[in-house]
Amino acid sequence: MFLLSLTARHSTGNTQNGVWPPLRAVLVACVLLLPALASAQQREAMWELQSLAKEREVLTRELEQYEKTISMLQPNGIPAEQSDNPAVKTLVEETVTIRKRLIQVTEREVTLLQEQIIASRAPQAAEVAPGDPPPQEPAMESKPLKVHSTTYNLELEKENVARLHALLTEYYAELQEAARTLPSEEEIAKRETARQDAEKLAKIPFSVDKVRLNGSEGSTALTRITQRLSDPNIPESRRDMAPICSIKTRLFGKLVSSESRSLKPVGKHNYVAKIRLQPGDSTLRIQGHRWEIRLPQDINAGDYLVTLYQPPQADPELHVFAVDDLLAEDNPHIPAWLPAEVNLKSRAG
Repeated sequence: MFLLSLTARHSTGNTQNGVWPPLRAVLVACVLLLPALASAQQREAMWELQSLAKEREVLTRELEQYEKTISMLQPNGIPAEQSDNPAVKTLVEETVTIRKRLIQVTEREVTLLQEQIIASRAPQAAEVAPGDPPPQEPAMESKPLKVHSTTYNLELEKENVARLHALLTEYYAELQEAARTLPSEEEIAKRETARQDAEKLAKIPFSVDKVRLNGSEGSTALTRITQRLSDPNIPESRRDMAPICSIKTRLFGKLVSSESRSLKPVGKHNYVAKIRLQPGDSTLRIQGHRWEIRLPQDINAGDYLVTLYQPPQADPELHVFAVDDLLAEDNPHIPAWLPAEVNLKSRAG
């Protein structure tokens, strides 16, 4: 109906300068509306920047307060992430959460400020003809979003962006340092799954001094690690340190195998690795400690799981058991926290 009316009125010659008057009015209204929309977007960005800046200040004060409290509760020089004090552990976890939020807030601030800088240059760039040199002092048709002062200062905004980038670098470095010790959310969930599974298993006679274990004892050894990982009173350990295990096997007095393997840290001074052992007398060396294992000469080489518990200022505890023996058990404990490269799967599953 509207198009028919428009066509009819246009055909009667009711035009001025070739443009239908109502249509020209709409175009004029749109042109007048665009600055208003741009101004509204600027105000919205200004409010968001102000809100982000306030939130960052609050988070920074909270982080400083947490760090002061941690320093009072942990005065002995041990990294807070490795503390055996549950209160310190809780505070450290809170600082990690705050830093993650600080990164989100600061990244958003940087994005908005960079958009503002780009927008401030757009009008000047449009006025410069191709091939013309850029003006020394570019004039702006309208002031961009004001954030930190009533008079917009492009250089000041650039300094703010550089400062926020420096803060981001600091936050990321602190998070990375904490990640070397603290388990991730996924690892915590896997520990909890393993803990629930370990509680269902019956207690099996077990000796911490025994090195080579059978399948049921190996299941118990894994259960003990799960219990340590679930114990809030046991401090965490750095997760970027992997002990090297040197393995040498002799058969009839002759060296038949020699290799070195790194043990994967799983948390709280526990380490695991899957290795392949040959029949004969094997010597395992880890950081100055030595263990001897003898495999019957009439068996084939096979995959074995090595578990190491090396708490500070205590003798390490090492166990070795065949993967096939473990999986042959009716209900072996295959914890969820095991590294993917170990690749253990229950035969029952």
